[in-house]
Amino acid sequence: MKNSLVIGLLMLAFVITTNKSFSQSNKVIDPAFNLTIQQIILTSDKTLEFDLYLKNLDKKQPFELALLQACILINPAFYEGGEITVSLVEGKSDLNETQKPQAVIFSKETHAIKLPSRTLKPYSKNTGDDKPRGTIISDKGQGTFVCRIKISNTIAFTKAPVNLAFNFSKQPYPTMISRYIEYMNTPLICNEQNCIVKK
Repeated sequence: MKNSLVIGLLMLAFVITTNKSFSQSNKVIDPAFNLTIQQIILTSDKTLEFDLYLKNLDKKQPFELALLQACILINPAFYEGGEITVSLVEGKSDLNETQKPQAVIFSKETHAIKLPSRTLKPYSKNTGDDKPRGTIISDKGQGTFVCRIKISNTIAFTKAPVNLAFNFSKQPYPTMISRYIEYMNTPLICNEQNCIVKK
């Protein structure tokens, strides 16, 4: 009786622990990609531009992009006293037509540049359509060019560093990437190790 009770309690603890770990594992730990800010250039005393790239670091399997949104924080001391606007620099993104960024937003209150994602039609098991819906992300060179963003100010920028940095928390807006794994839109963990600002 005593042994049965102990075994029962151990089994209950295992079930609770297992359910807890499954409920918390809604994101896949996938270190095999980099989202990078590159080529940060002052094109004038009132404008700064930079590129976003996404690269597949796993040469053994393709990376089919499902969703990409980014939040990039900027040092408010860099534009002290001015009014900021942000825009996408015209040019060819390497993302496919359904995933190319169409807008970029600046929040003065949170000092955040927000690049919203575009929603893809999900795969349907009933259609038999197994062609990629998302962009296949390159594993060569810098990776796949996402877009070039321009920051413009009404007055000259200060001499303070711009200190661009990805934000990962829900506030003011999360940087998020997901990929199709076996046709399922699978969120990935984004952090300081795989979302990087290259100087």
